[in-house]
Amino acid sequence: MPYVRTRLGRWFYEERGAQRKPTDACIVMWPSFLTDGGMWKHQVEPLAALGRVVVFDPPGHGKSEVPPPFSLEDNADAVSDAFGELRIDRAVMVGLSWGGMIGMRMALQHASRVKALALFDTSAEPDDRARVIKYRLFTSFYRRFGMPPALFEAQIAPAFFCDESIRFRRDLLERFQRNANGFDREGVARSSLAVVIHRRDITPRLAGIRVPTLVACGREDRATEPVHSERIVAGIPGARFAWIDRAGHLTALEQPEAVNALLVPFVREHV
Repeated sequence: MPYVRTRLGRWFYEERGAQRKPTDACIVMWPSFLTDGGMWKHQVEPLAALGRVVVFDPPGHGKSEVPPPFSLEDNADAVSDAFGELRIDRAVMVGLSWGGMIGMRMALQHASRVKALALFDTSAEPDDRARVIKYRLFTSFYRRFGMPPALFEAQIAPAFFCDESIRFRRDLLERFQRNANGFDREGVARSSLAVVIHRRDITPRLAGIRVPTLVACGREDRATEPVHSERIVAGIPGARFAWIDRAGHLTALEQPEAVNALLVPFVREHV
C-alpha cells in the first residue's frame, strides 16, 4: 500500500494520472471529516485525464495512522511534508470541508506550493459555541461507542446530507455510516478536536491568498452553512462562488456531475 510519512504519522494515498509537462501542477485532493479519500471517487478519473492526481486519507481516517494531537496549522505543515516525500512542487488543492480548511492554510503557510484552490462546503471561521459544545459531546461519545444508528439518524445525517438524499438515497447514507464506523475511534476523536473544536479564525488573513480560487457550496449544507462560503469569497481577492443545488454538505457524493461541471474546467485552466 502507498504511504507517505509526515509529522502527523503515515498517511495512505492513491495516485492516478500523470503530469503532461514537468511544469504542470499536481492535483491534490483532501476530503471531509468522517470520510476518506473515497469521497472523491466520482471526481478522480475526470481529473486524472488532466494530470497527476494524489488523494489522501486524512489522519485517523481510512487507512491512515492515528495522529498525535494536532491543529489544522500542523495539518497543513504535514501536507507540505507529504509534498516533499512525493515530489510535488506545486498543487491545485481540491478540498471539501476539512479539505478546504487545509487548502486555505496551505495557501497561507506554504504559498509557493499552491497554484490554485477549489474549496467546497468549507469555512475559514471557528464554529459557533453551541456547535462546539455539541461536537465535544459527539467526540466523547464516538470515542467510546462509535456511531450507533440513532445518533446517525438524529444528528449526523441531517448535517451531512440534504433532505432529498435522506428520504430517497438510503444506500448513500448507509455507505457513509458504515465507512465512518470503520475508522479508528481515537483517530476520529483527535481529528474532531482539530477540525471543529479548536479551529482558529483565519478570516482576517484571507486577503493574503493570491491564487485563483473557486468556492462552491450545497444549498442545503447544514454542517457548514453557505454564509461561510460567501465570507471566504468576500475575503479572497478574485474568488468566485457557485451554488450546488439538491445537495447538503457532501456535494461531491450527492451531486457529482454538478461538482465535476465546476471542478474539471477550473482545474483544466490552472493545472
